[in-house]
Amino acid sequence: MHPSYDMWMKTKGTIIRAVLILPLICFVFDAWAADRVVFDRAASPADFRREYSKALLQQVMERTEAEFGPYTIEYADAHMERPRLLAALKDGAMVNVTAYPADAKWLKALSYVPVPTDMGLQSWRIALIDRKQQARMRKLALPDGLKGLTAGVGSVWVTRASLQENGYRHVTGSNYLGLFTMLMAGRFDYFPRGVNEIFHEYDQRKVAFPNLAVEESIVLHDQIPSLFFVSPKHPRLHRRILAGMESMLSDGSLERFVLEHHRGFLQRARLCKRRRIELPNKAIEPAMLARKALWLDPFEPRHGICPAK
Repeated sequence: MHPSYDMWMKTKGTIIRAVLILPLICFVFDAWAADRVVFDRAASPADFRREYSKALLQQVMERTEAEFGPYTIEYADAHMERPRLLAALKDGAMVNVTAYPADAKWLKALSYVPVPTDMGLQSWRIALIDRKQQARMRKLALPDGLKGLTAGVGSVWVTRASLQENGYRHVTGSNYLGLFTMLMAGRFDYFPRGVNEIFHEYDQRKVAFPNLAVEESIVLHDQIPSLFFVSPKHPRLHRRILAGMESMLSDGSLERFVLEHHRGFLQRARLCKRRRIELPNKAIEPAMLARKALWLDPFEPRHGICPAK
């Protein structure tokens, strides 16, 4: 046998073995490599809005550890406003996961998990106002009376689009923290906030703004779900978070987690005594809105928030 032929056959055998072993090596590496989560950073130490999502993400990653392996959770080096955050998520290097109210642009540009992180509670909105406006708000004929007033919102917030599409006047602020100062300066009449946000915000600022108050008579329902958004550069991480959220939804632990973190806020909001205004959301897929298991109805007597009729 020619020496070169013998050498070729040995080389060929080595190549074949490498081709057969490589997928196994990749599988083992994929199974044991830690999934690295980089979550976005809050606007300031006083901005608590990311805390619930961070706690939920921790639960999701722990729940999926048997199937997907170990993980790490880190945080971005600096806070990013939404346009910059969207660009960073597309790239997937500085940040690869966040949780935000669903925006039409984000739904198209990013991978998302179609299970609302708080089962829709943030879409129940009550307002911060100047306490001198409390009696006026209580006497408004709805919805036209509220349409005659002006709301304050962030310039790129999904709430702004919802108010605009439904015929409500609004002014915008360039950043979250400045909106509180604008409200108390009379730049607008009311500041709609999620029922999961408003009491933290009020408690933090009532000393600095003695006339700040939580409006007592109206609740807006804008049907804007907060979702986990994942960089399209990280499909495995998207699969993992989706699996964890569906698992928590199916065994009831997501509902328990939501109520554990928000029951006090819901009771404090006294939603049952408020007049409700619906703000339809055309940006969300009808299938998501129609999937009843995704949405926690705070008016259901079994939750103990509102009394049985």
